[in-house]
Amino acid sequence: MEELQVRKTDVAVINVREVAELLGVSARTVWRMSQRGEIPAPIRLGDRVVRWRLSDLREHLDRKVAAAAGATRSRATRGGRR
Repeated sequence: MEELQVRKTDVAVINVREVAELLGVSARTVWRMSQRGEIPAPIRLGDRVVRWRLSDLREHLDRKVAAAAGATRSRATRGGRR
């Protein structure tokens, strides 16, 4: 039975306004970022219903934070050698 349990955040979907709020940008910027492949692609639930998986966005943000932290560490290490 435990394997059937699913966290709500694993299946939660959010609309463009909620994505914009999460990222701190406008809804139009969310669409631009999506078109450029800067954020995960949304899923289409109907003819006029488009949503993003919250889990996809969180994973994407976690990767960006980890990459930024790695770049900061790399710069600090290089700077210390000079």
